Amino acid sequence: MSIFHGFGTLTLEAIRDAIRRRIVAAIAVLSVLSLMVVDSCSGCSTGDVMVNGQAQELIQFAGYSAAVSFVVLGLWIITLAGVLAADHLTQTLEDGTALLSLTRPVRREIFALARLLGTLGIVALTGLILLGATAFLFATRNGLPLAPAAVAGAACGLGAIAVASLAMTASLFLPRLATWLLVVGAVGIIAIAGGLGLSPIENGGWLAWIGSYGPPLLHAMAVPLALWMEEVTLPTGAFDLWPRLVVWDAIGIASLCIAFRSREIST
Repeated sequence: MSIFHGFGTLTLEAIRDAIRRRIVAAIAVLSVLSLMVVDSCSGCSTGDVMVNGQAQELIQFAGYSAAVSFVVLGLWIITLAGVLAADHLTQTLEDGTALLSLTRPVRREIFALARLLGTLGIVALTGLILLGATAFLFATRNGLPLAPAAVAGAACGLGAIAVASLAMTASLFLPRLATWLLVVGAVGIIAIAGGLGLSPIENGGWLAWIGSYGPPLLHAMAVPLALWMEEVTLPTGAFDLWPRLVVWDAIGIASLCIAFRSREIST
C-alpha cells in the first residue's frame, strides 16, 4: 500500500466517521439558525438611525455589522474544529479502530493526520456555507467587496487547523470533557487578547503576550475586514499575521504526530 493511497483511504474513513457522528446534526441546525440571523442582519440596511442627534442611514453601518457577523462566525467555526477534533482520534483508540488500522503497513503519523483531515473536512464544509453565505448576502444587499471576506476566510481556515491539531494532541492526555473546556476557554482567551491588541488602548500583562505571540485567530480575520468599515484602520496587514498562523499550524501538526507516535496502544 502506497503512502498516498493509504492516506487517502484513511481520510475517507475519517470523513465518513465524522459524518455519522450525532453532533453533525446539531451543527446543521446551528448553521441554519446562524444563516437566518445573518439574513436578517444583512437585510436591515434601509431607514435611518439617530447618532449624536443626527440622522444616519443604516446602510452606513452595514460594514460594521458584516465584519462582526463574519468574525463571530469565524471564531465559532474555529471552536467547532477543536471540539470535533477533541475525540475524533481518541474514539478510534477506545473502539479498537486505530489498532486494527495500524496492523496494516500504515505509519502512526499518517493515521493521525488522516483523522485530523477528516475533522477539518466537516469544518471546511461548514465554514464554506456559513462564511460564504455571509459574504454573499452582505455583498449583494449592501455592495460590500468580496475580496476581504476571501482573505478572512482563508485566515479562519488556518486558525482552524492550529486549534484542531492542538486539541487532538491534548485529547491524547486529557479526558474528552476537559479537552472541550480547554478548547472553548483557549479560543475565548485568544479572542479577548486579539481584541485588546486591536484596541488603541495600551495594555500589558499575559493577555498582551498572548496577543503578540499566540495564534492570531481574531486578528487575522478582523484586519482584512476593516475594508468594510469606513474610517477604521486596524494595525498590521492581514498577510503579516499569516506567518504566525502557519507557525502555529506547524506546531500543532508536529505535536500531534510526536504525541501519537509515542502513545502506547494496547489491545
